[in-house]
Amino acid sequence: MSTSARLDVAELVVVPGVAAQCRVTVANRGSVVEAYTLTPVGDLAAYAVIEPAVLSLYPDAEGSATVTITVPQEAVVQAGDVPFGVLVEPKEHPADTAVPEAMVHVEPFSDLSAELTPRTSHGSRVGRHTVSIDNRGNQPVTVELTGKDPDAVMDIRFSPSTIEVQPGAAAFAKVKARPLDRIWRGTPKTRQFSIVVTQVARGNRPGATITKVEGMMVQDPILPSWTGKAIVGALAAAALLTGLWFAVLRPSVESAAQNAIEKPLAAVKKETAVAKEVAVKAEEKAQVAQQQSNNTQNGQNNQNKAQTERDKQLAAQAAAAVGTPFAQRWPLSAKAGGSDQATYIVPKGKILRITDVNFESQGSTGYLDLRKNKESLGGVAPQYFRNIQDYRYIAPLAILQPGDKVVVHLKCDAPAPGATICENAIMVGGNLVAVPPAKPAATS
Repeated sequence: MSTSARLDVAELVVVPGVAAQCRVTVANRGSVVEAYTLTPVGDLAAYAVIEPAVLSLYPDAEGSATVTITVPQEAVVQAGDVPFGVLVEPKEHPADTAVPEAMVHVEPFSDLSAELTPRTSHGSRVGRHTVSIDNRGNQPVTVELTGKDPDAVMDIRFSPSTIEVQPGAAAFAKVKARPLDRIWRGTPKTRQFSIVVTQVARGNRPGATITKVEGMMVQDPILPSWTGKAIVGALAAAALLTGLWFAVLRPSVESAAQNAIEKPLAAVKKETAVAKEVAVKAEEKAQVAQQQSNNTQNGQNNQNKAQTERDKQLAAQAAAAVGTPFAQRWPLSAKAGGSDQATYIVPKGKILRITDVNFESQGSTGYLDLRKNKESLGGVAPQYFRNIQDYRYIAPLAILQPGDKVVVHLKCDAPAPGATICENAIMVGGNLVAVPPAKPAATS
């Protein structure tokens, strides 16, 4: 064989972002002048440069070139041992090629960051967040999540609490920030907390705190601010009606009764001289008039009692209008070209008012859709964001009657880079209120 070649190292250590060099030596064992083309081969060929790239050698002569390998400080090349070689091709004797090889050891580096979305949540009992961990390093990393709050008034939980993040990928965990105390009425309170991301020890590498993200949960009162005003208004209306009875209606009734009595009595006086029989009849008429007056008084008392009962019912209806908070999250997953959906049926005797919608994505391609029965209430394309899109509505987005269905649907066109399936979720929030009782039919 007329060509021989060798590298001056058996192993080359490369630090990402820093150039590393070695030399390749080529010997011409033939009898003619030869030109050799030097080309890097292997997984690191794209990051290697050989200078000069062509050597011309006389018979029995040797020449060398410098090989420079620069691995970028990115996740494109993972840490560890990678084979590397140089293809030496002679022009005159192309069959006499040589490929000297060496092992390149790529050193590990870490580049981790964390993000909390939404940064501020709202709720009367629990605040919901998502923490995303991005690994831009060149090695897998396992992290542990812990929560802290300066006032020790929060219970912070994660699902999951330990995550393994692959190079060039992101991983997600659900966060529930739950206040230890409840606020029934009054002003909302802001609860601050932090999430500490700690790298778990692996092999000879010790664990260490990587980063810390701050978050807030605005704790709303369970009963809205207008509940007290509604009850006070109902009681004030009852008091007004009661005052109206004593001040206006009752004196009028008494005056009418008195007039009804005085007229027969006057007739009796006038007719007393005429005949005793006429007087007896007049007395009977007076008794009938008195009975009518008593019946009127009793009927008005019954009406007053009924009005008081209606006032109590109005106060109860004002409290029932608040309802109970509703929050439901549906995880969805599907393979490329497939779909997934989940359904919630509004219970009997309840009305669901939807005021909050969260769409969650990890970067897959497709479509997330929220529906009321078969009617679409809106959707998003998850490939355009990676975390959560939170929508809040002043007026309800939709009002579902008993038996109506909340349908969440995922259409998966392609999973996110590095994933095998589309994994998304939709969370719906609002209030469940009781169906108001039907009004009784009017009687003729």
